[in-house]
Amino acid sequence: MNKLAEVIIKIKWLIIVVVLGLTVFLGYQLKDITINSDIISTLPDDDPVAKLYKNIGAEFGGNDMGMIVLETDDIFKTEVLEHVKQVTDSLKITDGISTVTSITDVLDIKTSEFGLEIGKLVDEYELPTTQEELENLKAYVFSKEMYKGSIVSEDGSATLILFTMLEDADKQEVAKEVKAKVEALNLPETLYFGGLPMMMNDITYLIVADMVWLIPIVFLLIALILFLSFRSLRGVVMPLLTAALAVIWTLGILVLTGYEITIISNIIPIILLAVGSAYTIHVINSINLSNEKDRKIALLKALAYIIVPVILASVTTAIGFISFVFGAYLTMIRDFGIFTSLGTLIALVLSIFFVPAVISAFSMYKKADSVEQENESNFISNYILQPLVNILFKHPKYISLTWGGLILLSIVGMFFIETSVNMADYFKDDNPTRVAEDIMQDKFGGSMPVFIVFEGDMQSPEVLQLMRKTADFMKEDPNIKMTQSIADLVEQMNEAMGEGKKIPDDKAKIEQLWFLLDGQDIMAQLVSSDLDRGIIQSKFASVDTKDIEFFNKNMSKFINENTTDNCSIELTGMPSVYIKLNDRLVSTSIQ
Repeated sequence: MNKLAEVIIKIKWLIIVVVLGLTVFLGYQLKDITINSDIISTLPDDDPVAKLYKNIGAEFGGNDMGMIVLETDDIFKTEVLEHVKQVTDSLKITDGISTVTSITDVLDIKTSEFGLEIGKLVDEYELPTTQEELENLKAYVFSKEMYKGSIVSEDGSATLILFTMLEDADKQEVAKEVKAKVEALNLPETLYFGGLPMMMNDITYLIVADMVWLIPIVFLLIALILFLSFRSLRGVVMPLLTAALAVIWTLGILVLTGYEITIISNIIPIILLAVGSAYTIHVINSINLSNEKDRKIALLKALAYIIVPVILASVTTAIGFISFVFGAYLTMIRDFGIFTSLGTLIALVLSIFFVPAVISAFSMYKKADSVEQENESNFISNYILQPLVNILFKHPKYISLTWGGLILLSIVGMFFIETSVNMADYFKDDNPTRVAEDIMQDKFGGSMPVFIVFEGDMQSPEVLQLMRKTADFMKEDPNIKMTQSIADLVEQMNEAMGEGKKIPDDKAKIEQLWFLLDGQDIMAQLVSSDLDRGIIQSKFASVDTKDIEFFNKNMSKFINENTTDNCSIELTGMPSVYIKLNDRLVSTSIQ
């Protein structure tokens, strides 16, 4: 190690130039840094739950559902309906949005004096204006299960505008555009933006805000502690400079390799500021403790002495971070492990090579008497560390008993840990996004999409009856308030034809009804083009892990008991994804 130390001092200027050159190059890459807060994109492609969820998005016009709620004293007013239409029309012409559903643009099946009518609930070109027309609309909406509590809240004070995004759309950009467009309308009603795409967009802003605020705060706190510890410019500047360079290099490499900042990797700079500065602190402290009169000799001896311990400390830390790569369910956890480990090793290299080179090049040595003076005036050492050492050696038994008690308490506490992967928990209770999610739960049955996928002949009476049976079973759960499928539409049409609210037993009859539905926008959302796959769409109200687990367990049992040779059934959606995330969170932590 003595030879390595001598080489470092000998080529100090080359080291400094190389470090500065790499810093400029990698720092320039930060202009292209992007943030990805979409948790769905980080799901592994080979996981059955994630794969099915993604496939639904590609096959049925998108699985990412955004929601806008307009809240006022009474939805059934002409001006309110006009505002809903404004929002609906604005969303329809937004790139990346596949479908929009609202009270002014939702499919309605009914009978009239002219026979069976398949059209819109409200004529968008002739909105109701008289009080009688509005009252009739209100009565009709509340008489229909598919509208009450789904499109209009049960108290009539809020209405929901639901939109889905295309699978290949830039969801963050679309969500940002949607919010900007709707807010630009300056509507008098209270607006709430919910659903996973809107939530992801808000998380992006949180990530930026966290990085803008936390990095300077952590930087200043570490600087304060370093000043109290070393009482020298070198003792403050060098650890912080090393950590800052490690952050720049790591993020620059992250951008160069095509990765993005996520809701987990955004804490990498904070971790590297803390961990990265530690290795330089060891190097400087070793130099300070040297009794050599010749400061250059002191630097060489201190460097030779500290290299191995610092390498061991860094490598073990890097191994700890790299362990996230193994068994991590989300790719963003794996990426976090890779780049945090890389940043730790970069901080190690800078501490061993760059710090001694700078100290040597700029003669940042201290005279022996200055070291003694520093030791005498060291606040942390004299008033915190030394008293702790005295207590330790005076009362070793009490110290051991105290730590033993704390360890025992911690072991007991482990059994009371509760896990949660609900995205809404990222927000404070008074945050607009969290408030919007609460509104979605209270008035519209939540915002978490649930999908039941059926594979079979979608015009078969047996398959449609099984879909109807499945939907009825789902509604037995208090957190499922509504479902929508092709079976519902066929059932409603059969009722409108005067033959009862049921699925016809004759396939030819179903085909006749189907002919009337062909061409409706909603069909692409419910059945495949080959009519061999269909879905039940729903939303789950609760975000409690126990409620989600209970629902998934019951649905899995029902599916196993009702899957036939002619029709296979699969469950997916955000509750299923959350359960998988929760299970893997525990297993990954253990690993």
